[in-house]
Amino acid sequence: MTTLPAIALLRPAAPSDPSLARGADGRYLLPTLLTGLVSSGLCSAAAAALPEDLDCEAARELKEALVQAGVQVILGPEAPQQRLADALERLGWSGAVALTSYAALISGPDLTRAAKAVATGGIHAAWTEGVGPERFFFACSRRAADALANRAGAPLPPTAFPAMLEHTGLALAPLAGISSPAERFVTGARLAGEGRPLPPELTAQVLDPAEPEAWFAPKRQRETLRRFSGVADWEALERALAPLHPNTLDRLAGQVRLFDSLLPHLPGWPGGTGGKARRGRFVELGAGALPLCALLLCEGFEHGLALEPFAQNAENMEQTVALAHTLRTAWPGLIPWPEIKDAGTGDGGRLLCEARRLEELALPDASVDLIYSRMTLEHVDDPEALAREMARVLAPGGIMLHRVDFRDHTGIAEQVTVHFSFLAHSPEEWRATGADTNLLRVNDFIDLWQGIGLAAEARERLLRRVPPARLHPCWSEYADEDLYCYSALLLARHGQPATPGEEPCS
Repeated sequence: MTTLPAIALLRPAAPSDPSLARGADGRYLLPTLLTGLVSSGLCSAAAAALPEDLDCEAARELKEALVQAGVQVILGPEAPQQRLADALERLGWSGAVALTSYAALISGPDLTRAAKAVATGGIHAAWTEGVGPERFFFACSRRAADALANRAGAPLPPTAFPAMLEHTGLALAPLAGISSPAERFVTGARLAGEGRPLPPELTAQVLDPAEPEAWFAPKRQRETLRRFSGVADWEALERALAPLHPNTLDRLAGQVRLFDSLLPHLPGWPGGTGGKARRGRFVELGAGALPLCALLLCEGFEHGLALEPFAQNAENMEQTVALAHTLRTAWPGLIPWPEIKDAGTGDGGRLLCEARRLEELALPDASVDLIYSRMTLEHVDDPEALAREMARVLAPGGIMLHRVDFRDHTGIAEQVTVHFSFLAHSPEEWRATGADTNLLRVNDFIDLWQGIGLAAEARERLLRRVPPARLHPCWSEYADEDLYCYSALLLARHGQPATPGEEPCS
């Protein structure tokens, strides 16, 4: 078997980092996975590359865990792409399989194919396409790693490495990803996106110490995922998803992740067992072409309103409604309102889709229990006008939840990396360029909402300090946790103060 060594590119800035996850038996799961790759013969050696300037308790804990597991630790530059090249040079390796802190469901057969292509086939990089970070690996030669390291600019997450090599002229070999539509959808819905690591209990089940020979077997991983996710009828889900394009599957999976992210922040919804079964009305801003989250939320509300600037495509809507109907029986645990007996037929009858803005609808005062959005508020032209309208229609005790993408959307392909090049401009200069983001930072939204009488906070933050080459003076008074937050879940409510949020993490 032709093998390559493995290098895990890690940055444990907080105790919540997935590289520090443990199983119920106390095992550190990522070091266990790395040593398992070697003992199984899939990799010839294992190392971990951490930023040398990262000096915090989490980093020290992980270094100790890795060393105790027999994994070599290399300290290098901040940027993952430079850290990979630096580690290869210092270790004297001609190539490696790069992994992230999210790695847990690594396919042994796919890794073997990729390593063989790089080691003997004249290929400079090989990876499995269309998978989440928990399945991602990147087999590459020293030449490919050097090409990545030579790219100036922001740190590149390893999942962005393939895109950054597209125009280098190097020989690349993307491998086919997950072939099962149901597995792709369930994996994307439960395991990927928004910086969420794999649940440690699932990783621990995959890395069952009683069966180390099955850790990297795709069939075993798939069965574990099915049991863990609680899908009752896998075949029915497979039939419903089979006609859909992989990109559509990924977008629908993102809608389930959005649904999941809302539920923990709606305590006691819907109403108590002795009262009204459903709440009144919710509004989604920027619902998109596949409003699956809104359809699922309709189970707990009398009415739903999905607002999207562009008209709905009838075929997309029909497919989404059909999937929502299938999920009620094929994946019953997904919808946590079993006490509702008249749950409808999945025809979307309680959901109204409108190609208009909230300000244009003239909803009654205090008539909405929940307003939410995903990656929408950063594109609003007049955030103050929208905020005042949301405050007007929000009922006492009502909640707003908005996930905002605070990254620069220009210069480097969106969704590929985290950078803040736009902070070289003032908001006025930025608007003059015709940009489609409004440049508000976390504290700007909170200050705006608090100024109109709402209790507001950042419930979750993802941070990476990547200053632009020149920071405009207008940003000098901003805290780093606001300025360099690239994703946050913002919460606001009427009637009571918000509770303290989670600590910022990177």
